[in-house]
This record gives sequence, structure tokens and C-alpha cells, in this order.
Amino acid sequence: STQNSARQCDSFLPHPFTRTATGMTLSALPDRSSHDDIVARNIARTDVRNFLTQRAIQSFMFLAVECRDPHTGKWIQDFLGLHNMLEYHGSGALDIDRFRTWESSLVEMMEQPKDTVIVSAKRRGRGHGGWSKHNPYLPERWVEIPISIEPTSLTQRILAVREQIASEFVNDLGILRECNDMILDDYFGKVKAARDEQQQGQGGEKYSYMDDPSRANPTASSMIAFDRVGANILNNHTAFQECASSPFRRGSFDLLYNLATQESVHLVLRTLQAAGEAKIVSFEWLRDFYVDRVEEYFDGNLEYGCADNFIELLLLTSPSVIYTPDGKMGLADPLGLAEQIIQTRSVVLEEWQQTMRQVPDDHAGLRRLILDQQMAASGYKPLGSESGFQ
Repeated sequence: STQNSARQCDSFLPHPFTRTATGMTLSALPDRSSHDDIVARNIARTDVRNFLTQRAIQSFMFLAVECRDPHTGKWIQDFLGLHNMLEYHGSGALDIDRFRTWESSLVEMMEQPKDTVIVSAKRRGRGHGGWSKHNPYLPERWVEIPISIEPTSLTQRILAVREQIASEFVNDLGILRECNDMILDDYFGKVKAARDEQQQGQGGEKYSYMDDPSRANPTASSMIAFDRVGANILNNHTAFQECASSPFRRGSFDLLYNLATQESVHLVLRTLQAAGEAKIVSFEWLRDFYVDRVEEYFDGNLEYGCADNFIELLLLTSPSVIYTPDGKMGLADPLGLAEQIIQTRSVVLEEWQQTMRQVPDDHAGLRRLILDQQMAASGYKPLGSESGFQ
């Protein structure tokens, strides 16, 4: 589970707009003052390949429990330094200071020595040696069962799970992109319908939609900026597929959308920052908006739908006049920023699809390393073999 620690805000934005905050994290993070290291952490944090590794490990642990082998999952959690992985719904479980690249956790796991876990189990019944099993004075009998842990074999099996999930991600990213591209049309359609109602005199009172979006629909207590159709599309698609889905596919679908949203916010912020004085107002407004909400919508153990909640909140936020620290004044346009994030997210999702298609090729080097390790363990070292993963 998570623990409190004082840390730099895990907004994962490059210097100078990182801030200090208290939040929830799976492990204590070291002090980071290097600009290059912060940028590297930002990139690693939103790298979909790292997220794929996390979900592969979680799915493998779930399958082990289903096969009545919770001890392997416990060993993996101890190795990673984590707890309650099967209950964790978030995209940042792995310690990116320890595991900076997608394969680093698997390589380190593979290099661990063989281990044995001793499990104590109570024998059935108390009766033995002719005595009644109902005799309360007989001590309970326990037996110790050794369970072998072979890290190299675990890594190989996790890779197989990772490859299956990657093939699901290729499909699911396409669905997410389809949903993403519907948002703006849906939003502007609702705005137009609300304005039409106003022009027809419904409600009997003049008001500005932008001043009070919640009044756009007089039958609802709060405005719904757009319909959320992703889960329904996913359910319709998976209902007719031939093979079974991975155990956490619905959760991964939600977290993929969340991670893509976070990556898109980072990219938009970097673009605004690179534009300099021309975009300083937009940059500072979006930075503050994001950093103030990153803990609620992107970090730690999340609720479902956080990505849509964040975009909806941005769409429904009214424009405002802000002043920069150097005294400059400008108008912040949340709707325009939301459009940029949504358009950027479409590009991110398309790029991630291609990344997921390359996963089997990415695994080739690690599979060779596993094979070399297995052959070395049997006393044979292939000629021309090189150590390390490339």
C-alpha cells in the first residue's frame, strides 16, 4: 500500500515548474535536484512500456493466485519492494528510480539466485495414532512445504503475459483514440443545445453558459461536458473475440487513457514553455491547474474515470485573467488548452499503438539473455555470448 512522504510533486514536469508537496507514493523517493534527472523521470513515468511491464507483473501474480500459488506473487512483491499489488489501480507502481526502463525490473529479477519459500500448513484433523480427532488436548499438527522459486523461469513467464497484454493494448488504444476524437464534437454539440434552449426562453432567465456551465442543462444538477462511451465500446468488442482477455483488461483500459492524458499534458506544457513569452500566461495557468490536481487524478491508487474527469473539469472551467510573477496580465483559455490536450492525446495514442506492435521484437534480446542464463546454469556457456541486455 502507499505511504506518506514529503517529496517533489509527482507532476513529472521538467524544471523550473516542479513543486514541493505531500502526497501518496508507493516508496520513498530520493532527492532530485538535477534538471536532466527530473526530465528523465518524467519520460520514464509516462512511458507506456513501463506501464505494460507493471500490468504484466500484476496479471501474472493474479494468475498465480488463481492457480493456488500466492507464494510466488509474495516473492515478486518482496523483490519489487511493494505491497498489495493486486489491489493497486494506478500507472506508477514500479519505482522508476530503481527501474528506469521497461526491462530493468525483469533483468534484475532474472539475475536473482534461486530461492525457496517455506510454507507451513496445518494437517487436516487432529486424530492420529488411534486417538479421536475430537480430542481437544491433542496439539495441532503442522507440515512445512518447500516451494522453489526460479527467477529466470518467472521472467520468461511474465514476458509471455506481457506479450499478450501488448496485443490487447494495440486494440484498446485504437478504441481509446476513437473515444478521444468524439469528445470535442460531443462537447460543442451539448453547448449548442444549451444555447438553443436559452434562445427559446426555457428557464425564463438570461444567463451566460460560460459564466455558469452547470445551468446549461436545467434538468441536471451539474453539466456533463461529454458522454463517456469507452467502456461500452470495449465491452461490445470483447464480447465477440475468440480468446479470453487478460484479468485486468478493463482496469488497464482505464489506466491507459489516464496515462495518455498525463503524457499529453506534459507535452502541451513543454510546447507552451518552449514558446517563451508568447505563451507564458497559458503555460503558467495550465501548470498550476495540473499540479494542483495531479495527486487526485494521476498519482497513486486511482478511481475509474479520472482521465475523463480531468478533461471535463478543464472544459467546464471559465476563462480567467491572470497575472504572471513579473506583472504581465493575460487571459487564460481553458477550453483552448483542453482542445490542445485532446488533439495531442490522439497523436500519443497512435504512437503507442505502434510501440505495442513492436513488443514481440523488443522481447527478442531479453529472451536470448534468458536462454543464455538457463544454459549457463546447466554448465554450458555458448561461444560468443555477451552478458547484458541490449
